[in-house]
Formats: sequence, C-alpha cells, structure tokens
Amino acid sequence: MRRVGRCFALAAIVAATAVTPAAAAAAAGVDLRAAAAAATPDPAHGKILYLKRCAACHRAHGWGDGPREIPALAAQQRPYLIAQLALFASGERAGSLMHGPAMHETLLQPDLNRPQAFADLAAYLASARSNPEPEHSEGRALAAGRSTYTLACSSCHGSAGAGSETVPAIGGQHYSYLLAQLRAFARGGRRGHPAFPALSDEQQQAVADYVSRLRP
Repeated sequence: MRRVGRCFALAAIVAATAVTPAAAAAAAGVDLRAAAAAATPDPAHGKILYLKRCAACHRAHGWGDGPREIPALAAQQRPYLIAQLALFASGERAGSLMHGPAMHETLLQPDLNRPQAFADLAAYLASARSNPEPEHSEGRALAAGRSTYTLACSSCHGSAGAGSETVPAIGGQHYSYLLAQLRAFARGGRRGHPAFPALSDEQQQAVADYVSRLRP
C-alpha cells in the first residue's frame, strides 16, 4: 500500500508541475513580445523584411487585400503589431484556415523568427501611410453602424478607430476583414477581446461597413 501511495503522490506532483503545450506557447509569446518591445527598432531593415516576406499577401504598401480578407497593416499601432507577431509565432493565434498556415510558415524563417525582426517590422509598418482606398460594403446601414460602434466599440477603439498602444487601429480597415474578425470573436474562434458585445449578423455588417470608412 505504501508503494501505491507513493506512486499516487509522485503522479500528483508531476501533474501539478507539468507545463502544458498551451502554457509553453503562451510563455514563449510573452518572452518574444517583451524582447521585441525592448529592442531598438530599425524601420529601414523592417521595410526590407516586409518586402521580402510579407508583401506578396499584404501588398507592397501594407494595404492588404479586402476581398481576400487580408488586413491592411500600414499605420497600425506598433505595440499591437509586435503582440500579434508574437502570438502567431508562438502558435497562440491560429489565424484563419485560409491564411493562418502561411503566417506561421513565414514567421518560422530565420530572418523573421527573432525579437529584433519583430521590432523592425512593427516600426516600419507603424510609420507607413495608411490605405487611402479600403474596401467598403454597400453603405446601406451606416447610421445603424455608427450607433452600434459608438455604443459598443468606441470606448476602446476611439471615435475614429485609431486605437491605442494596447488596442488595434481599426478605422479604415477592409470591410471583409473586419466582418470576418467580428464573426470570429462572436463565435469564440478568436481570443483576446475582453468583453465582446452580443451583435446580430446585421449589426456586425453595419459596424464593419461604418468602421471601414473611418479615417483615424
């Protein structure tokens, strides 16, 4: 009986101290983010990395591709860009079925998979000019979209969707990408939103269309 008791005790200790893959990934993401935030950025090198590794999907100026649900990255908040790069690199953010695997594969490249590269990329993109012609929807429910946005979103993202250091800029983002993210948050397929409001599909479409027309 003593031997059995010792086995149970050992098993309990191992279970209590074991690090799950999810916990390990989260720790790796935090480390990457902290190191990148502390690095001295080189935007010129960030541009080289961007054109080499990112422009094929996000386009030469970082303006994305609305119909393909690829976000514009130019003029995004630098801390937010670093955070998302770290989440993708650690596997905490899966991304969409269409584009997530490409993001993960790209971030495995040795010239990207390091904090300095994240710092350089984020600095370049944050200083880039925003997309002058984002994708919109038909504009049929802009008043409803404005009302919903003001009540449910503007307290964090700002009246013009400019965001902050910890909140992404969403004003002027592509309609299709915004709608895809709203739907992902609503069904629990994307984490990170502290208190996502309960919105109908019609409200999500109206908000996405309205926000796509904002100019931070």
